[in-house]
Order: sequence, then C-alpha cells, then structure tokens
Amino acid sequence: MDFAYLFRILLKRKWIIIGTSVAAALIAFLVARDDKKLYRSTSQFSTGFTTSEDVRVNPDSYNFMEADTKFNNVTVTAMSPTVVSLLGYKLLLHDLSSPRPFRRLTDREQQLPLVKSIDMAKAAQTLETKWETMSLLTSYLPEERKLLELLNVYKYDYKSLTKYLAVYRMQHTDYIQIDYESENPELSAFTVNQLFQEFIRYYQSIRSERSSESIDTLRSIVEKKKADWDAKNEALRNTGLVDVGTESASKFDMIRELETSLEEEKGNRTKLMYSLQDVNTRLTAANAPSTATSGTNPNDPSYNNEIILLRQQRDNAYNDYIASGSKDPKLLEKYNSLKTAYNNKVESASAPSAAAKTGAVSASSSVADLTDRKGQLQVDLNAATANINQHQATIDSIKHSLIASSSKSAEVEGLLKDEEQANKEYLDAKKRYNDAMDQNSSSVNNFKQILLGQPAIEPEPSKTLIITAGAGFGAFTIVVLVFVLLIYMDSSVKTPNNFERTVGLKLISMINFMNLKQKKLSDLVAGKVDAKDNLEHNRQNVFRELLRKLRYEIEHSGKKVFLFTSTRKGEGKTTLIQALAYSMSLSKKRILILDTNFCNNDLTVQLGAKPNLEKLDGYSNDQSLMDTITNAASDIVPGSVYAIGCEGGDYTPSEILPRENLLQHLSTLTKMFDYVFLEGPPLNDFSDAKELSEHVEGVIAIFSAQNAIRQIDRESLGFYKQLNGKFCGAVLNMVDLENVNVL
Repeated sequence: MDFAYLFRILLKRKWIIIGTSVAAALIAFLVARDDKKLYRSTSQFSTGFTTSEDVRVNPDSYNFMEADTKFNNVTVTAMSPTVVSLLGYKLLLHDLSSPRPFRRLTDREQQLPLVKSIDMAKAAQTLETKWETMSLLTSYLPEERKLLELLNVYKYDYKSLTKYLAVYRMQHTDYIQIDYESENPELSAFTVNQLFQEFIRYYQSIRSERSSESIDTLRSIVEKKKADWDAKNEALRNTGLVDVGTESASKFDMIRELETSLEEEKGNRTKLMYSLQDVNTRLTAANAPSTATSGTNPNDPSYNNEIILLRQQRDNAYNDYIASGSKDPKLLEKYNSLKTAYNNKVESASAPSAAAKTGAVSASSSVADLTDRKGQLQVDLNAATANINQHQATIDSIKHSLIASSSKSAEVEGLLKDEEQANKEYLDAKKRYNDAMDQNSSSVNNFKQILLGQPAIEPEPSKTLIITAGAGFGAFTIVVLVFVLLIYMDSSVKTPNNFERTVGLKLISMINFMNLKQKKLSDLVAGKVDAKDNLEHNRQNVFRELLRKLRYEIEHSGKKVFLFTSTRKGEGKTTLIQALAYSMSLSKKRILILDTNFCNNDLTVQLGAKPNLEKLDGYSNDQSLMDTITNAASDIVPGSVYAIGCEGGDYTPSEILPRENLLQHLSTLTKMFDYVFLEGPPLNDFSDAKELSEHVEGVIAIFSAQNAIRQIDRESLGFYKQLNGKFCGAVLNMVDLENVNVL
C-alpha cells in the first residue's frame, strides 16, 4: 500500500476523524463526571512460602520454583466464590445489626416487594448460621433465594464485590495485598480486613481436611511396611543361619591353614626321604669293600649350592601351584620340570658321595648307629605321610561342605538384603508419620497480617480526564483503522502508481474527473466555462493541461489512425474522444471520428452524427472516397472535427460492413484528415475491438481510476500486450486529483 496515498486519503477525511474523536471524548466526559467518589483501603499479609508446611504423603525437597503456583493458589482462593460470599454475609450482617450500617437502602429500595417480604431478624439468623458453618446460600430454597436477592440489592453479592476488589502478589516479595474501593471509607477498611479473616478460616478448614487425609494414608503405609518387615525377619529365622558370610569366611581360613600345614608336611617328608636315602647309601658303603670311585666331588661348595637352589625353586613352584587352587596347568608343568632337574642333580652326586662318606663312616660311626638312624627316619617318614593324607582329607571335606551350602548361602544373602530394605522403608514411613502428627498438632499459621486496612481520608483521584482522553484516542484509532481497512479492501486503481503496479501497461497520460452537468465539453476544453470557486477553476485547468499532454503523446507517436477501446463499459471512452478532438481542433488539426461501437452508439447520439457508417460502399478512386466522406460526415466543429455515426445493433464490423467498407481505406483518409479516431466496444464483452485493431495504426486503452482490475480484465490485458507496435499506451481516466496530491 502507498503510504503517501493513504495519508492523503486520511487527510481528506480529517474532519470525520476529528469530529468522531471529539464526540466520543465529550460523551465519555459527561458520563464519567457523574461517577461516585471512591475510597480505597489496603491490607497486606505475609505468606511464609520460604518454608514448606504441607503434610505430604511423598515428601520431597522444597522447590522455590513452586512459589508462583502457591501465590496463584492463594489469590484464587481469596477471590473464590466461597470466601467472597462469606465476606458478603458478614457485611450484610453488619448492616442489619449495627446502628451505623455501611449502606442504607433508599426509599425506593425499601418499597421493593422483595425487601418487604423478608423478615430481617430471621434473615440475620440464617446468615449467621451460614457464616459460622461456612456453607453457601442456595437458590433452590425460596427463603435463601430471597437472601441472595437481598445481597444483590445491598451490592454485597459476589459480582458486585469482585468488581472493586483486587487480591494480588506484590512483585518479588512474600506479601499478598488486598485492595477494595467503595463509596464509604469505613466499608473499604472493613472489607479488606474481613476478607483476610474469611480467607484464613476457609484455608484452615481445607488444610485440616487435607492433613487428616494425609495422616490416615501415612498410618496405613506404616502398618503395611511393618508387616513386610516382620515377614522378612520370620523368613530369615526359618533358615537357621544368622550370618552365612561369617561362616563361609571361617571355612576359607581353615582351608588356608590346612593347606599351609600340608605344604610343611610335604617338605618335611621330602627331607626325610633324602635323609633315609643318605643312610641307606652309607649302610651300603659300610657293608661293601672300599673302592676308589671317580666322579663329582660332593664336598664341592658350588655343587651343593646348585642342589639347594634347585630344591628351593622346586618348593616355590609347588607353593605357587597350590595357591592357585591346583587349577593352573602352567604352574604344574613348571613344578614337574624343576622337580625332575632336582632329582637328576641329586642322583648324579649319589655315587661319589657314597664313596667319599664310606671312609668317614668307617672312621666315625658304626653300622649299628646307621641302622638305628634308618629306623627312626622310616618312622618319621610314615608319620609325615599320614599327616599329609589327613590334611588332604580334611581340606576335601571342607570344600565339599562349601559347595553343598552355596545355594543356601545365596538364598540367605537375598533374605538379608530384603530384610534390610524392608527395615529402611519401615523406619522412613514411621518418621514421616511422626512428623505429620507433630505438624498436625501444631497450630502455627504462616499467614500473618502485617498491614491492617484503614479508612481512607481522601477519595481516589478522579479518572474523568483519563477516561475522556482514552475515549477520544480510542475513537480516533478506531475511525482511522476503519478507513485504512476500507482503503485496503478497495481494489480500485485510484492513482497512476497503483495502475502501473497493478496493470503493468505503459501509461501515456491521466485525465482527472470532471463534473459535466450543465457544461458543454467543447466550452470546457476551450476554457469558456466559469468556475464556481478556485478549486473548481484549478480542476478545469488541470483537465485542459492533461488533455494537452495526451494530445502531445498522440501527435508525436508517428501514427494517424487510432482505436480507443477499454476492457469494460463505462470507462469514459466517448467523452475522452470528444474532449481530445476538441483539444486538437484548437491546434488547427482536422479530426475524423468514426463510431464503430455498434453495441452502444453513444458517440453518435452525443455528437448528433449521421448514422451512415454501415451504408458506405463502392469507392472507385480516392476522390470518390473523399466525396463520400464529405457527404456522409457531420461537421461537429466547422472545419476541424467531423464525425460519421452508426445505427448500432448486435453485430460486429465484419458482419455488417460491406466488402469494400470504409475501414479498408483509413490510410487514404489521412490525406484529408490529420487524425482518424475510432471507438471500439469493451473487450470483456465483445470481440469488435480485435477486428478493428487490424485496420488501425495505433490502439489506446482507456481505464477508469474508479474501477478495480479483475480477473476478466487481466484476460483482456493480454490482447494489448500482443499488439506489439500498435499499442500506444493506456490513459487513466476519472482520476481524483486529491489522491495524486495535485490540488
């Protein structure tokens, strides 16, 4: 939308906009100045929402993000129908029983049938009962329905009270503020204080009900958790085991001790076996003749060290194998390898060792001593073997016991975990139950009134000026928006800019709208019409100048024969052709006008031309053509403008005109006339213009600025674009000069 055009339209209607705004402001002022003076009272109370006081079945940590929800709950509860209705009951009780009521019924209100039919003493008693029990009046009972209507008369009903009552949180604080306005300052103060009291009564009532329900729920949870814990303990006692883990640990310790003793016994047995072997060797040497034996010297220290080292390696390998649980084949292979190496080493040293020791034995001991020594070693060896067997049997027995009790151990371990979890849940539920009992028994209330409502000394400032200004501005805005909406919905072309943007055709000129009533077009073009005022005089001047611009475009187009057509009826072709012909006559041009609009021969009628076009035929030469035109044409402007009319009918040029018709000789007519103008019917309805375009040199399209471009017009626009060089341009007719900011 063109904002300059929009501004001009609004400026054109400025008096409508200003008048509407002033009228709205005046009406608002007259209404607002009679408003009653209101007195405001304010009360505040703290909420204590920084700590949680609710009894919860499933407690969780306090979340400060819940504060907004809690404040909303408080304000909604304070403004609820129950609390406000209880406040209304209290106010009406005060007016019925106090010598200084807040409101008194007028004489007219006292004469109402409703007021006369109510027993005020009984009504006060009913209201007192309803207020004490915190129950609401119902419209189903006739007596209570009358009390509801009486509350409405006193303006103590829910709708009347909430109209001037406000309950809201003071931003970023812990306080709730209550505001009320009325015509009585004492009524305002009493209302804000009493509303807090009614809110506390109602809040404590619903809080007590919620707490009782929560405590009952917690009690049932505690009983259920206790029963579950007892069942787990009974199942654990039935297993006969108190601490399976301790028993298993002691058995594993016993196995480790027995395996250690077993290794010691095996080492002792090995030692005894070598000692016995040594005694046997010495006995053999003692009983055999002394011979010299060559071999390795057993007294060599390095040789003995090798044997000792191999034995230690063998024993260490054996201990590693036992420590792995006798399951590692690599350790077993290592042990067997070291054992073989050790035995080979010992056997290689046995022969020389026996020979060397024979002489020593014969020198230091006797055969009897060796025999005794052998017997003792044999006894010790048997004892060591017996101990090894006993230790191994004990270890196997304990291992079998552990395997047999493995499944039972897993079961007992699961029972222990279940019992521990049940005990934890029971203690947790019991703690919540005790906390709820302590909280329920406490009468602490976090809501504290920190500011009592006081009667106002002065009434609230008058809002008359604000209401007046708001009404005026609102009316101004609405009227402007209405005009903008109408302009937006108006799809007419209006201005040349809109035309070029909407239509997309070349615009050679525009012609402003002129009221031709009681005016001759020829006099208007010649400037011989007296204007009523300066504005009318300016319009006439602009009209003539725009015609001159159009005349200039035609004269410099290089064409002589023009067809004037439009997309629809009523675009102003007939008037524009006449005005253009009159304007050209002022510049000494000879114009021939042919009315080829057979469907609507207004041009023939308005010019008073002879309807001879359909009859013209048979031109033997150019002179014959000229003579025929001279006889058939009507002299509109002597010596300048000529016109040939048509009878009109439902036919096209090709259907009504003879074979040798005038249209085929238009180029010859330019020898006699400077310009030839043809008027064609609208393209949307008739095809005549398409036939006529074949006989002319240029086509000019006429569009009215008061009409909108529709889809059927766009189909006709395609015809203009297909004319190529013949299309001279478009003329925007009947333009409002105020829309284009000319005047």
